[in-house]
Amino acid sequence: MQKKFLYFQPQYVEKFKCDGSKCDARCCKNWNVFIDKKTYGQYSQIKPESEAAEILSYMIFHDERKEYLMKIETDGVCPFLNEKNLCRLQLKYGENFLSVTCSTYPRRSLNFGKFFERSLVLTCPVAAEMILFNKEPMQFEFVEVSEKIHSNGGKIGIAPVNTDEGFAEHMLEMQIAMISILQERTLTIDQRLIVLGFFLDRFDEIISIQRANLSSFDDSIVALKKLIAAYESKSFLAEQVPRMLATVQFDAKKFVGLMLELLETLYGTDEFDKDRKFLGMVAKTLGIVPDANGQVSAAAIAANYIRLSDKLKNFSARRATFMENYLVNELFLNAYPWRHEKSIAKNFGIFAASYKLFELITFAAEQENFCAKENLLALTDWFLSSADHNNDFMKKILERVPDDIFSTLETLLQP
Repeated sequence: MQKKFLYFQPQYVEKFKCDGSKCDARCCKNWNVFIDKKTYGQYSQIKPESEAAEILSYMIFHDERKEYLMKIETDGVCPFLNEKNLCRLQLKYGENFLSVTCSTYPRRSLNFGKFFERSLVLTCPVAAEMILFNKEPMQFEFVEVSEKIHSNGGKIGIAPVNTDEGFAEHMLEMQIAMISILQERTLTIDQRLIVLGFFLDRFDEIISIQRANLSSFDDSIVALKKLIAAYESKSFLAEQVPRMLATVQFDAKKFVGLMLELLETLYGTDEFDKDRKFLGMVAKTLGIVPDANGQVSAAAIAANYIRLSDKLKNFSARRATFMENYLVNELFLNAYPWRHEKSIAKNFGIFAASYKLFELITFAAEQENFCAKENLLALTDWFLSSADHNNDFMKKILERVPDDIFSTLETLLQP
């Protein structure tokens, strides 16, 4: 009997079907696909030898990665993609002959202690359309997954999520509570993020007390459970949230200063035309005009941003479910606030700042009437690809987001 693994995942994972005809096989074009040693060994054993030689002729050794890299055609297309946008290797030899990259994308699997999670990245347009444009709150479920799907012969990478020892088994409860906050539709998106910030600040305090040996582990878990129960209470929402919001004083100049620095890092990626298009929309919307010395005034741009407040509110109302689904998926997909080996506060700052930058670019695109479904999917793909694969962006955001949650709230969010 095949071993079963219990996964927690959004319900959309079971519904997703890879279909190159719907997305023009985007992930088989203009991508660097590395071929792991196991897959390369499979290719070298194919009979007759002439077929193996033909397949291996498309691969070059990458000295830094110590793996083979697929050579793409001059038009950027994978050499094994057929005229129907299907993989010739999979069709002829089976799914086990796909590389780790091709077996996994767009799925991402995580491991919290003894349990597993799966979700889909939004750079896949088929997945993104299904996720972002659903009007209902994202639903989650437990499913049993077979060994074959769980690892596919070791080709499905399952990233471990590092948490404080002993807390891993309670991380699922934490995630459910955070998702519930982000799906609280009586609040604006910024207000939900403020509440999430307060929640994580208290969680950080519980962990800090535990690390300092000022409480027993059992007491820390009791405190965590009380925290989760409080934030799930309707009376808490009615009584405490207004008090939280009243403590936050948004600083438009700090916000604009941070956004300008992050925007600058997105220039010069491999997709320069898209960089220029999307960032040009932001420059036009915010009135970013350099002076004779090539400098821009953060104060002037902050004033422009404040003047756009009514349009921003209307945008936020129109795109509320789109933005909610984006946020929930990013939180779950990346296991925030544990994605980076930094403090809880730093992780929250990265999560919130990345979202606000995406929101700003999406708002600017709508002001330029670039808001059809296919345009928003293209923008989402560009933004996440640029941010996730841009070392300068990650370096800058790690450097610039505040080290404490309350500074992040006042820099980024409007109550």
